[in-house]
Amino acid sequence: MNFGTIAFGQRFEVTPIQMITMVSTIANGGTYIKPRVVKQIINSQTGEVTNIETETKDRVISEETSKKMLSMMESVVAEGTGKNAQVQGYSIGGKTGTSEDGVNTGKYVTSFIGVAPISDPEVAILITLYNPTGEGGHQGGGVAAPIGSQVLGEVLPYLEIEKDNEQEEEKKEVEVPNIVGMTKQEAQKALEEVGLNIELRENEADATIITEQLPKAGIKIKEGTSVIAYY
Repeated sequence: MNFGTIAFGQRFEVTPIQMITMVSTIANGGTYIKPRVVKQIINSQTGEVTNIETETKDRVISEETSKKMLSMMESVVAEGTGKNAQVQGYSIGGKTGTSEDGVNTGKYVTSFIGVAPISDPEVAILITLYNPTGEGGHQGGGVAAPIGSQVLGEVLPYLEIEKDNEQEEEKKEVEVPNIVGMTKQEAQKALEEVGLNIELRENEADATIITEQLPKAGIKIKEGTSVIAYY
């Protein structure tokens, strides 16, 4: 029974700190940084400050896989279930979650986990709601993602993190064309015609045909955005 439910993401026992560490590893280019709860200790009597340094551990995933995951997470917020987590002027990446709290209990755990800004991640957040019963229902995209938007909408300006592009709001959205099956030259031309850039990634030596693309065809993104093309 567990094998069947694990296939679509249920029956995992994961703590919140494990989840946020996972997404932080993706944001850090695939390198695991040991989480810390305390940044520094200040002796109230002497004023002595003891800093708790960060510990950089092993690389868990490749940088290429990290970028691919961030691109997928950006698509989730741009066009998927995480649209309610958008923050004007910033590129947000994330993933919503909805799971049953036990078997046949009628209760749910709903969540949103995200990083921002995608161009240079500095903040990772996890919103978890246990058995939400409001009008928004119990889906992660409906009740957890909006809270993520509110949190990031206040945290990013507070940390004085610059917007990805001050002119971003003026750029129009364009639909990503299907470039799978095209040559590299054909794909570049097709993207340039709609105002998008291409970022080529080699999977096989001497290959010339595009076999995969991110974001997928049909998704709407801002002009000037790069589409990753694997060949």
